[in-house]
Amino acid sequence: MTAALSGLKVLDCTHVIAGAYCSLVLADLGADVIKIEPPAGESTRGLRGGGFRAYDVVNRNKRAIALDLATERGAGVVRKLTETADVFVENYRPGSLDRMGLGYAQLSKINPRLVYCSVSGFGLDGPYRERGGFDLIAQAMSGLMSFVGEQGSAAPCSTAVPISDLNAGLFGVIGVLAALQSRQASGQGQHVEASLFESAMAATIWETGRFLTSGELPTRTGTRHRLAAPYEALETADGHMVVGVNSQRLWRRFCEALGEPGLAEEAGFDSAAGRMQNRDALQVRLEAILSRDTSANWVLKLEAVGVPAGPLNDIAQAWADPQIKARGLLAEVDGRRFVRTPIKLHDTPVALKRGPAEVGEHTREVLAEAGLSANEIDALIAAGAAATERKQEVPA
Repeated sequence: MTAALSGLKVLDCTHVIAGAYCSLVLADLGADVIKIEPPAGESTRGLRGGGFRAYDVVNRNKRAIALDLATERGAGVVRKLTETADVFVENYRPGSLDRMGLGYAQLSKINPRLVYCSVSGFGLDGPYRERGGFDLIAQAMSGLMSFVGEQGSAAPCSTAVPISDLNAGLFGVIGVLAALQSRQASGQGQHVEASLFESAMAATIWETGRFLTSGELPTRTGTRHRLAAPYEALETADGHMVVGVNSQRLWRRFCEALGEPGLAEEAGFDSAAGRMQNRDALQVRLEAILSRDTSANWVLKLEAVGVPAGPLNDIAQAWADPQIKARGLLAEVDGRRFVRTPIKLHDTPVALKRGPAEVGEHTREVLAEAGLSANEIDALIAAGAAATERKQEVPA
């Protein structure tokens, strides 16, 4: 089947996670993504261990070419490729590509239909424009880390996954798709922006909404929901499980499934407000009951009466889950397994067609498609402005 973005050509001038994740999603949706990296390779190729290479997970499904953008000849190749490109994705520090003649103002003159997506740490203007962007810094500055962690703890805690990077990449994708839709009517491309700092701020939408309404600062609550109880992780006979009880109806069903229907009407626990006010005592009562059986058995009992619940899995257990297997979230290509982009398009499905390319693996192929002769390509390579495949082994 034809992919949703089949025929779309994307130039990926990114490094590390945020920008690369943006172009990865476009690639999974069917775009022809051409990864442009230095002849020495992108920095995350060197982040490896235990058979894992960080570069691979956000750069599969792309073709790779190697160009030295610091040379006029290398930058000139990018300008040549721009003539037939639909999208350009970059996450250099603001102004860096402009100095190479590869900024939006310069490339849009070559191709007015170009959608140019800039993913940065703090955005293209404002007092922090020149600062480098890292996920942990964005999490800290956005306020996220002020309320992530265990209740009562003063120790800083991140979300563990690079949520600022990933959100910025996804907002970049949304912006690109919106700009492409706008181009359908106007015939003109435009500059799209996403930043780590703002993407982290956007993730605080609930906490910020409450603060703007009441002036109340959010505090650390561990796994506990801010407005409902019990809605958290609870200890059982063999570990932990999570439950989501956010209404009186579910509370009564929950107590019945636990074999303690009277608990639903007990003073202090008989209303949502009471359960929130007395949630420490409620947790003690519930965990005393849950200690009678395993997490798996409790989940089955709660599912049977329609109470949301689930096991607290580690990564291995999560990937062994039959629902994940049935949905096909794990994809295999070239003998390696990767996480598929979790978008279900039933008529134009997401596809994983190729694994991560080596540095310069497709340099000759892509430049020939752009109209350069074999002699011109050889001259670029001889001058150090371009490079072809340099095999980098992934450690066992």
